[in-house]
Amino acid sequence: MKEIYYVKQIDNSQLVPVIDPRAKRQYAGILMLAITVFGVILSSAWQRFDGVADGYRLETLRSEKQRMLEANRKLRLEEASLGDPVRIDTIARAQLGMTTLAPPQIFAGAPLPAADTPALADARRVSGPIAYQVKTFAAAVP
Repeated sequence: MKEIYYVKQIDNSQLVPVIDPRAKRQYAGILMLAITVFGVILSSAWQRFDGVADGYRLETLRSEKQRMLEANRKLRLEEASLGDPVRIDTIARAQLGMTTLAPPQIFAGAPLPAADTPALADARRVSGPIAYQVKTFAAAVP
């Protein structure tokens, strides 16, 4: 059997769809819910990534603190070794040629005036070479 189809042209251009006021409210509600869920997810992801970054910064600061403490320990050790009186005496005698003062080189100076009294400079002429006078005052730590 053969089927017969009839084609009828229908013009729907004049029809206007009916707008349901409840549909707009539902779309707005769904959109607000989606924005809220997206905001919560974004906020929790931000906090997570910020916590990881804080962890890396904290570890970097801890390693820098350890490095500085080690450098401080080395500097304190170096300061203690450089201030050793035996080392200073050895360098003064060996490298600088200093010796212990002989009894004629030791003399007692005049006492200093009190701090509250004014003092005048002594303008005496120096006789002899200055280098000779400097050599007489050279001494080493005993």
